[in-house]
Amino acid sequence: MRRPKTVAVLAAAIVAAAVGATLAVLGVPVGESSPAEAVPSTRASTDGPGGEAVGIASAHQIDDTVTADDYCYVEAMIYYRVKEEELARTLLRKDGIAADAQAFAKSLVAADLAELDDLRAWYVTWAPARPLEAPTDGPCGGHGSDHAQMPGMPTWSAEQGLVDAQSPDAERRFAEIARDQNAGMVALVALILDGDPHPDVRRSAEAVLEREQMDAATVAGLLAP
Repeated sequence: MRRPKTVAVLAAAIVAAAVGATLAVLGVPVGESSPAEAVPSTRASTDGPGGEAVGIASAHQIDDTVTADDYCYVEAMIYYRVKEEELARTLLRKDGIAADAQAFAKSLVAADLAELDDLRAWYVTWAPARPLEAPTDGPCGGHGSDHAQMPGMPTWSAEQGLVDAQSPDAERRFAEIARDQNAGMVALVALILDGDPHPDVRRSAEAVLEREQMDAATVAGLLAP
């Protein structure tokens, strides 16, 4: 007789997890503000000639040349960067972390926040290009509805291992996760650049490649015996 209550609780948990993921993509700390308030510069604030709303997104206006692949790239990169920032902050909260690992984690947080500003603006203004269902092929094929299955995304056990670890094991675990995420991002960027991406996406993807080349050298140093 208690099964309906259990099902209801599980359903509520699933909905809460989905909402949390959406808020993370939009950059909203859960429980603090709404998704619309997360990116105020992208909210429709004026009327066009025909009375239609015109969105303002700090030089990133709605563009009908944006494709589903462009939108998918933006959404996937947001998930990569949000997770990377989250894990870097996890490392920085620990005591006794080596100076080089601390410096790297701080640089990741700063770089991710800067990159996410553009990505989140595109995420909102390019929403009309969002595919109705999770792609099964193309650059984002097999990523799942929440991109949790993207190549290089850490498993729950890997994340928990970092949370529980102390120096020097924590630095090694962090570097391993960063290495795998870098590989996943590079693979995504390669697929995007093989196509005909939007100019903003091409510039973003090329910048990701440059950044990952630099990060890879740092990660290799952290993993060196």
